[in-house]
Amino acid sequence: MNMKRLSAWLSSALLLTLAQPAGAQTVDEDLPDESYAAEIYAAEAAAVDPAEYATLAREGQGDVWSCASCHGAKGEGNGNIPRLAGLSSGYIAKQLNAYAEGVRINHNMQYVADKLTQKEMLGLARYYAEMEAPSAAEAELGGDLQRGRELANHGDWDIEVPACYSCHGSSAWGVEQAFPSLAAQQPAYTYAQLAAWTDGRRKNSPLMLMQGIAHALSDADKRAVADYLATLPAPPAEDSINE
Repeated sequence: MNMKRLSAWLSSALLLTLAQPAGAQTVDEDLPDESYAAEIYAAEAAAVDPAEYATLAREGQGDVWSCASCHGAKGEGNGNIPRLAGLSSGYIAKQLNAYAEGVRINHNMQYVADKLTQKEMLGLARYYAEMEAPSAAEAELGGDLQRGRELANHGDWDIEVPACYSCHGSSAWGVEQAFPSLAAQQPAYTYAQLAAWTDGRRKNSPLMLMQGIAHALSDADKRAVADYLATLPAPPAEDSINE
C-alpha cells in the first residue's frame, strides 16, 4: 500500500468515528467496501481502449445521448452538471454503476447508465479519466472564499469536520480511485451533492464519510467550500498522475 492510499485509509477510519451525525446508524460491516469497488473498476478499465468509446462520448448511440451534450466537449461540465475530465476511472465507473443500480439518484443519468453495457461504462470512465481540460468553473454561489479555503485546508474541528484535503489530496486532485478530484469542479454541482448527502438523496460515499461531513456543514459553509474548490487548478489526466 503506497503512502497516498495509506493516508486515505487512515483518514477514512478517523472520519468514520468523528464525522458521523448524531443518531445516525453505523455502517453495516457486511456491506462491500466501496473504496475497493472503485479500485476493481479501475483495474478492469485499464484493459479497455478508451479510443473505442470516443464516438459514444461525443455523439451517443441509439437512444443514449452523448456525454458531451451535457458535460461539455472537453468534459468541463456546466452549472449543476459535473466536470468529468481528470476524475479517476474507478470513481467514474463506480458512479455509473450506482446510477444503473438505483443507488445514486438522477433521472437523466439513470436513463443513460441503464442502457450502457459494463464495458461501455469502463470505456467511458477511462476516456474521461485520461482527458485533460482547463477549468471552466468559477466561484458563483456567493460563498466566503476565505472560509472555504479554511475548510479545505484545515477543516473545522469545532464542528468535527476534517480538511477536504485530508482525503482528496493536497491539491484536491483526488487520492487513488475512491476519493475524487474536487478541484475545478462546478460549484453548483459540489453544493448540490453536499445537499444530497445531507438529506439522504445520495448515500454512496465510502464508509458514509460524506454524509457525516455534509450534516455538519451549514448552508453557508457548503457554498463557501464549493466556491473555493471551483477556483483551484484543474486536475491533470489520470495517466499523467500515475506516471
